[in-house]
Amino acid sequence: MLLKEISDITIIAGENAISIDQLPPIWQEIESGKASVGIPEPHSYVQMAQLFQYKLEQGDVDLFHERRELAPFKSTFSQLFEQLAWETLEFYGRDFQIQNYPKFETILHKLDSRVNGYADAVKVIRIGIDLFQEFGYELPASFYHIHLAPIYRDHIFEERALRFDPREQDRKRAWDAMLHAQKVFAIQMKVQSIASKYGFTYHHGCGCESHLSAIDQSQGAFAYELCPEKRSRWIRSFIWTAWYEYAFFSLIPNTRYLV
Repeated sequence: MLLKEISDITIIAGENAISIDQLPPIWQEIESGKASVGIPEPHSYVQMAQLFQYKLEQGDVDLFHERRELAPFKSTFSQLFEQLAWETLEFYGRDFQIQNYPKFETILHKLDSRVNGYADAVKVIRIGIDLFQEFGYELPASFYHIHLAPIYRDHIFEERALRFDPREQDRKRAWDAMLHAQKVFAIQMKVQSIASKYGFTYHHGCGCESHLSAIDQSQGAFAYELCPEKRSRWIRSFIWTAWYEYAFFSLIPNTRYLV
């Protein structure tokens, strides 16, 4: 990678990044401590944002590093993804704000015990509470909202086509990103181990037909703990993956054939 000697370029871990004052305002507020976030090490998240915006707006991706014949398309890529990266960071800057996280106990208390499936819905909320106890504000609010989603269905085992169901359109991009970020397998394993304690497992088709908030019965509980020495790396990998999944969401080919 060629490091540029330009005044508005910052070097982070030996890589080019944009300066903090070029980030969306919410990230500048996170860096200055003015934003209401609970991130334990906010500067490390800001640095990821600096790297993310630079790489997409400059086309600093393997496609152009490894395939020189595609160089003529780099400027077009950069124009498109500069905007998508900015949208992504704007969304997640807000998503990390404390007021956007679920109020688990309030949700639990408002649950109507007379409703069919009440006991299962309580278990789903307990899963959310346990997930928050594990990850807290290290992961964005949408991570918890997607895992609570079953309680807002007609019944908790209902599956919905995330991309096509009109009831999901306002959140499909953010929720899909949270689900696909769980290709960081350690995070996925922790989610499933917590869910299994309550007799459930989560499923995501990675197509167009369903998402991980589709719950099924678990065949047995299992324990899994995140390796302390690798935890912060896995958290960063999860967030980075969620960001590019959010940016690329509308570019993924999808078809009703899979529904």
